[in-house]
Amino acid sequence: MSEISSADMAELLRMGLSTRNVILHRDNDLFVYEEITVPEGIVGIDSGCFSGSPALRSVSLPETLTEIGASAFEDCPVLETIHIPYGIKRLRKKTFSGCRALRQIDLPPSVTSIGEWAFRGCTALESVFIPETVTDICAEVFLSCPRVIIRTEQNSFAAAYARKFGIRLDVL
Repeated sequence: MSEISSADMAELLRMGLSTRNVILHRDNDLFVYEEITVPEGIVGIDSGCFSGSPALRSVSLPETLTEIGASAFEDCPVLETIHIPYGIKRLRKKTFSGCRALRQIDLPPSVTSIGEWAFRGCTALESVFIPETVTDICAEVFLSCPRVIIRTEQNSFAAAYARKFGIRLDVL
C-alpha cells in the first residue's frame, strides 16, 4: 500500500478533511470546494464524507481506493464527473443519490453489487455502464432517474434487471 505524501495530507487538512486508518473523513460541517483529487494511498471514503457539498463538480479517486461509504456523495447537486476505480467492489446505499448533474457513470468490472437508492434522484443521469460482474442490484437504485439507459452485456444480471423494471437498455 502506498503512503500519503505530507503535501497531500496538508492539502486534505486545508480542505477540512482528515484520514484515520487511510479512510478519508470530513471534519467540517460542509465541503465547499468545486473539485477534489483524493490522493493515492487512501483506501476508503467514509459514509457521508462529501454528502451535501453544494459546489462539488468533479472528483478524482485513486486506484488505491477499495471502499466508498454509504451516502458518500449524496446530495451533491452539481457533481458532474467521477471515475470509479477498479478496486471498488460495491456501491453502497445512497452513494450518489440526489446528484442531479451527474450524466454518466461507468462501473469497473470489480463491482459486484449496487446498493439501495445508489442513484435515486439523479435526474440528469443518461448512461450507466454496469459490467457482467454485477449480480446484485437493489430494486430502487434508479428511482427518479427518468433518462437513464443501462449499458451492459446481453445476458447479464443488469440486462435482466433493466427489463424487469422497464429501464431502457443498450446491449453491448
